[in-house]
Amino acid sequence: MSNKPRISVKLQDGQLLPCSAYDAEQLALATHNAEFDLVLRSKRSEQHHKLYWSILGKACKATGKWPNSDNLHRELKMACGFFQTVVSEFGGIYYFPDTIAMNKMNQKEFNEFFELAMEKLADAIEIDPLELLK
Repeated sequence: MSNKPRISVKLQDGQLLPCSAYDAEQLALATHNAEFDLVLRSKRSEQHHKLYWSILGKACKATGKWPNSDNLHRELKMACGFFQTVVSEFGGIYYFPDTIAMNKMNQKEFNEFFELAMEKLADAIEIDPLELLK
C-alpha cells in the first residue's frame, strides 16, 4: 500500500477537476483509460457546528433546565431518536446516544439533525432557539 496521499477531485460544471497541483500531477501520470474509485466526501460546516453548541449553551443559561450543554446535547439526541438500542443477553435494554462528530456525520445528516433538534428544543423552552442568539 502506498504512503502517497489519495488523488482528490471536485465536481465542477459537470466535470471532475483536480483539487490541487499534486492531484493534477498524479492524474497526468495516469495511463489512458485508467479507472478510479471515487468516494463522495461531504465537508461539515464548522460554523454550523459551533452555532449548534452556542445555542445549547445559551438555552442552558436562559432556562436553567439543564446543568450544561453536554446534558442538553445528550437529551436532544435521545429526543430526536438519534441513539442505538442494545438488548443485553442478561435481559436489559440499553439506549446509547449516537455521535454527531465531524468525522462521523456529513453535512446533510447534520442539517437534518440540527433542524429536528431545534424543533425539540423550541418545544422544551417554548421559544425559537435562534432567538437566544439576539
